[in-house]
Amino acid sequence: MHIKIQKPVFESIINQAVAFADKKDNTQITSHILIIADENLVIKATDKEIGIKIKTQAEILEKGKATINAKKLNDIIKTLQNKDIEIKKENDQITIKQDTSIYKLSSFNAEEFPEFPNPDNLNKLNIKNEEFIDAIKKIFPVIDNNNPKYELNGALFDIKDKTNFVSTDTRRLALYKSEAKGAEGKIIVPKRSVSEIKRIFNDEMEIFYDDIYLILKNENVLFFTKLINGKYPAYEKIIPQSFKYSLIFNKNEFLSHLKQISIVSNEVKISITKEKVIFESFADETIQAKTSFDYNCEIDEFVFAVNSRYIIDFLNVINSNDFKLNLNEPNIPFELEEGNFITIIMPLNI
Repeated sequence: MHIKIQKPVFESIINQAVAFADKKDNTQITSHILIIADENLVIKATDKEIGIKIKTQAEILEKGKATINAKKLNDIIKTLQNKDIEIKKENDQITIKQDTSIYKLSSFNAEEFPEFPNPDNLNKLNIKNEEFIDAIKKIFPVIDNNNPKYELNGALFDIKDKTNFVSTDTRRLALYKSEAKGAEGKIIVPKRSVSEIKRIFNDEMEIFYDDIYLILKNENVLFFTKLINGKYPAYEKIIPQSFKYSLIFNKNEFLSHLKQISIVSNEVKISITKEKVIFESFADETIQAKTSFDYNCEIDEFVFAVNSRYIIDFLNVINSNDFKLNLNEPNIPFELEEGNFITIIMPLNI
């Protein structure tokens, strides 16, 4: 294998691919990326749980394939100038050359690099791409971290004649209702994978799935992730069917006052009256903050407390200038709503 490629092009691809390689064990082939020089140049990286394949143009001087340690290659490419780079494989050694700079790295047997799943026999999720990325961006902040119930460390795609995108950290639940259609199934996508999808997804990708994999692909990129094997909680039971009060607020006004209190404390008491909305810190009596804005409604007084970050996360991802706050009683879950996106939040005890 012998190729020549422009440094900025190669650097961009390797920078994407390095996140998919195994960083823990350099003795494994999954710590390497695979370079395939054929009609085009193909770069593959995977830790077997998640992977990416990227196709690009390069000058192919000799066809072949080779593996190179992903981190070392990435570090080397960053130090080189914006000129052509030559990469050549001879026996089990890789030479990276630019002008007088020469690096020699060892290589694994390229034939042992893990195979990628094929999307040809998988189900297709029919959804507009801009809606898909909007959905996962909105539910992402609510996906849990390191929960002993492993299925909660991922997002649920509840697919049927319509599709619900769901996440929960047990203290709140996010739900994006979509018109997307596909073969019926409930797939759980790991949080890390959702994060990578947000980073690499573009407007031309198609989405495929079965019980084991989720695959995104277009002409030049294929991304795959293994799914979480588990049973997601019955999220529909958590969603209130009706509310006593439904109030509309300006997003920026509400967010500004909430952030003022969160400087002092994440635990915020919110009091809604006929004339005002009042925000107060309450966790620590030695440090206090209070702010309010004028607001007219039919409620005499409604007081509840909440972790401000939960509301801030919701307000930061919605697209509209206004949102709904739906309430029943101060000590039971309330709902934030914007269009087809809702977040159910458990209040704090005052």
